[in-house]
Amino acid sequence: MKKQLLICMSVLSLVACTEENDDIYGGVDSNNKGFYSYDIEASNASNALTKKVYQVDKDKNLSLTYSETPKLRTEALRNFLTKDEISTILPPQTTAGAYLIGTKAIFNDSVLEYEPYNFGQKASFKLTYQLQKIDLSGLNVSDYISYFIKQATASSFISDATLDILQALIFSTQDKFPSGAICWQKQVQLSTQNYIELYPTQSLSHVSTNSNILNQGIWQNAAWTAFQPSTEFKLADTRIRYQAKEHWGFFHNEREVNTAQPNNVLACDFFNESAFKQVDRILGRVF
Repeated sequence: MKKQLLICMSVLSLVACTEENDDIYGGVDSNNKGFYSYDIEASNASNALTKKVYQVDKDKNLSLTYSETPKLRTEALRNFLTKDEISTILPPQTTAGAYLIGTKAIFNDSVLEYEPYNFGQKASFKLTYQLQKIDLSGLNVSDYISYFIKQATASSFISDATLDILQALIFSTQDKFPSGAICWQKQVQLSTQNYIELYPTQSLSHVSTNSNILNQGIWQNAAWTAFQPSTEFKLADTRIRYQAKEHWGFFHNEREVNTAQPNNVLACDFFNESAFKQVDRILGRVF
């Protein structure tokens, strides 16, 4: 009871002192297709929750802007390993600070598709996310907060105290999404070939090397071993040994179905601006 009272008092104090910060919205080009998300993996880099703005320009380039300097697992710091090639550079930045993460990009209500900018030219490699569009108009924002908590718990980076406060927000928040609010849910991820997502400059939290081995091989002189993934946390599951160094990443098949979204939870992976602002106003009370 005492713990619950402290959590409720914390929520009330956060509600009283919250101010919305619109800095990230000012950098969006209204002529380009923009959509929004959170970088939950980076939540332990600072007390702020990192916001992400994706945009597809007229040349079909996909760029990504962060509200906080990216430090952990995220698209701007991601390399790729396939049987045909290994990327060894990171996506470049524009003069406005956005990262160019994709070319030949398509974004609409049913698909996000692009070729990673930093993969190279030796072989064609494309990522496709099949999406479901969800009309959020009039729905409770707290319904999405439940899904956010599920993601945050799996990331293992957000403290138990913060998770408790987020849980309390579900019961204290009566806000609803405005008319025209939209989100998109990732349902299936496709790629033109199996690949490993890796982060050469980082030491990722990973599964035990005593875990069951699912697959292994040598691609582009890089020896890799894919272990049984964790069912509880988003831990790196693939060890890569390249140029006398050990790295960790994630093995991906050509087709992966997102099974982590129960029917009774409002699962949103991308938002339009009005929906994101409403969510961010609530989560801003905690982060």
